[in-house]
Amino acid sequence: MKEHMNTILIIGLIVGVALLAVFHRPKQESAAELRQWFSKQLTTISEKLEEDIAEEKLGHYPHAGKQSFESKGRITYTLLDKNLSRYELSQFQALRAEDVASTAGYQLLQDTVDRLGLSMKLEEVMVDGDGVETWHELDEYVYDFPRFYTVTVSGW
Repeated sequence: MKEHMNTILIIGLIVGVALLAVFHRPKQESAAELRQWFSKQLTTISEKLEEDIAEEKLGHYPHAGKQSFESKGRITYTLLDKNLSRYELSQFQALRAEDVASTAGYQLLQDTVDRLGLSMKLEEVMVDGDGVETWHELDEYVYDFPRFYTVTVSGW
C-alpha cells in the first residue's frame, strides 16, 4: 500500500506542475493599464525636463550610443517598464502612438515643451529581426516583432 501512495503522490505532483505550466501565463497589461503607466512616465519627464535640458546644455546628459561631452540640442526619452528597461510591446497589443499621445501625461509634457518654445516628437520604434547584421546570415523567423516608444524633445 505504501508503494502505491508514493506512486499516487508522484503522479499528483507531476499533474500539478503540468497544470501550473499550462494555466500560469504571464499577464499582459491591458491598453488602459499601459496608457496609465506611460502617462505617469511622461508626467515624470515633464517635471524634470528643465533640469535635464540644463544638464544637456553643459554636456552632462547621457545620450544613447556614442558618448561625448557636447550638447546635441535634443534629448530622447525611451518609455520604460517597471524594471527600467525599454517597454517592448507585442505587435498584437492594441496600444498605438495615438493612445500614448492622448494621455494626460503626454498633454502635460506637450504643454511644458510649448511653454519652453521647444519641439517634441513621439516615435514608435520597431525592433527588427534577430539582430543579424551581415548579408550572408539569415534572420531566424520571428513570430512577433516587438516595438517601443520614444519621445524626443529638441530645439535649444
